[in-house]
Amino acid sequence: PRSDTASITELSDGRLMVVYHKYERGKHSGQDHGTCRIWSKVSCDGGQTWEHPRMLVDVVQGDMNVQAPALLRLKSGQLLLTCLRAHQDGSSSTMCLFSSKDEGETFSSLDPVWSASRGQWLQGGASNLMELKSGRLLLPAHGGSGNQWRQKNSAWCFTSDDQGQAWQRSTLIDLPKRGAMEASVAELADGSLLMSLRTQLGGPYLSRSADGGKTWTEAVFSGLEGGESCTCLRRIPGTKDIVLFWNNSKYDKRHHHFGERTPLTAAISSDHGRSWQIMGDLADDPKAEYTNLDCFFTSKGDAVLTYMYAKPAWNRNQIHLRAALIPRTWFQAAGAGTR
Repeated sequence: PRSDTASITELSDGRLMVVYHKYERGKHSGQDHGTCRIWSKVSCDGGQTWEHPRMLVDVVQGDMNVQAPALLRLKSGQLLLTCLRAHQDGSSSTMCLFSSKDEGETFSSLDPVWSASRGQWLQGGASNLMELKSGRLLLPAHGGSGNQWRQKNSAWCFTSDDQGQAWQRSTLIDLPKRGAMEASVAELADGSLLMSLRTQLGGPYLSRSADGGKTWTEAVFSGLEGGESCTCLRRIPGTKDIVLFWNNSKYDKRHHHFGERTPLTAAISSDHGRSWQIMGDLADDPKAEYTNLDCFFTSKGDAVLTYMYAKPAWNRNQIHLRAALIPRTWFQAAGAGTR
């Protein structure tokens, strides 16, 4: 009934590997709290086709589901995989960590980033694990005390300076209403970090860190209108420009998510997120829903943007995982590429 929330890396032979969570039919079929597991596929043609489906992480006793995987190739060549075990009552979770030294053929379990949280900690539709220039690992998260669907959320990051053996928690980012959610982080050309956040406040908010993710500034409005939905923030390789993917929709306080999740739009900033140039829509069906985003840049500089697609919007009976293949020239034509 549903596949979404993907993460991609490039294997040493040039193939792309995607990990995602895949729901099964049954109780709560396709709903956020239904049963899902972590699966993978590979592509030999740059993302045009995907094959060899394989389950990587199964549910265990006490799990509600296993969701939101993130895949990262370290500078050392090792692959890391994170995914969230949401426990049955919906008010606790464990962030699992795995490693692979054979190009994703097998994964070994490492100590979790966190275990059995008090309150539901998660990444949601913006799963993200990154290695900074310094070698520090950074994993954004959000959560609060209570239940996934009835809690006030703060956002923060976990960082590790020993390849994931130990993790430290950053300062919190707080916002009104449902709070700061589904953080996505980009490392800027000057080494500072920029975070985009899902909010109920009229569109994405932004926060900054000058110390590698240990402390974060008060979040401010990006100036880009939208409802409550996932964002994805990336720096375009080889440039100082950053791109933000989000739903450029009308903010509506009467809507259950403060606006529709269409269209799916890209904007570029050449001044570290202080101003934005809207590039255009990648998908714009007014009756559809596009969210749970992730963007991976290949070694050739092209982008693969993965997203959840549902039509009609807001149904949870048939949700597809799709990819938009974006050539590097598309960003350059929109005025990007500034060194």
